[in-house]
Amino acid sequence: MSRIAPSVAAAAATAFVVSALLSACTAPVTDSRTDTGVPASPTPTKTASPGAGDSTAAATEAVLVVAAVDADGRNVTASGYVQGVVTDQGTCVFTFSRNGSSFTVDHEATPDRSTTSCGTVQVPIASFQRGAYEVTVGMTVGGTPSTSPSTTLVIP
Repeated sequence: MSRIAPSVAAAAATAFVVSALLSACTAPVTDSRTDTGVPASPTPTKTASPGAGDSTAAATEAVLVVAAVDADGRNVTASGYVQGVVTDQGTCVFTFSRNGSSFTVDHEATPDRSTTSCGTVQVPIASFQRGAYEVTVGMTVGGTPSTSPSTTLVIP
């Protein structure tokens, strides 16, 4: 009988645990019904309609994606885009600055699905001296200039 008692006790414990778990699955569900038995509905709220003076246009922001020396060391490549506007009317300007002097490379802006692409420019490495340059991309949209934050490019 001593062999049967432990297995019966284990079976009883297992049945108790399974029963407790199943009862949790079938616990009563509370319903947010009103006293009339009709399901409660959310209270409608007013939302403001955009007025004539409201601006729905997103602010434009120039983004420099990359500025790096190519793997073969022959060129510097830079690319970027302007978010907040989709246009083919404009020119992107890549600016390379060092020690108070700078030079620019222009590239025609082209519309993308949700941005204006500034494309990719390649500048021969001979146009640079060894050292650090600050690189930005910018574009003027509707009379308002937008310039990316600068990125440091090191020419070896």
